[in-house]
Amino acid sequence: MEFLGELHPPIVHFAIALVIVSVIFDFFGLILKKDSLKNAGFWTLVVGAIAVIGAFITGHQAEELVEKAIEGTEAYKRLEIHETVGNFVLGAVLLLTAFRVFVNKKSDIRLMGIYLLLGFLVISVVGLQGRIGGKLVYEFGVGVKPVMTEELNKSNNNGDV
Repeated sequence: MEFLGELHPPIVHFAIALVIVSVIFDFFGLILKKDSLKNAGFWTLVVGAIAVIGAFITGHQAEELVEKAIEGTEAYKRLEIHETVGNFVLGAVLLLTAFRVFVNKKSDIRLMGIYLLLGFLVISVVGLQGRIGGKLVYEFGVGVKPVMTEELNKSNNNGDV
């Protein structure tokens, strides 16, 4: 299921954006007393949780594609950390979503405040996870085809420098 692994980057970025935007909608909905923003926050989080599940599934497939090539390296250690934090993010977002459903039914401003605090904590962990994933790609080249090397080889073989 290589194609699932290749879907990880777009799905994970979509999931990150949805989770962050959902908490921001809820924050401004509470501050501005706008139910429309709170409703947008609620539904954005629900879709975000589904996207996080997709990111989790495609992330495991992406790991399968690269793990043999990097086994025993520093990149592999970082990949294991990324996997562990990803497992935590999945659980945290699902719990946050369940709590948001509970808050939605109770309409209690204190519960909404607790939800927002938890939401901003989850966003922080999502940011950490994104940083780890970014380092895997941009520092270690995990999952990246060596485009620049191929282009340089083509140039050198044609006499171009």
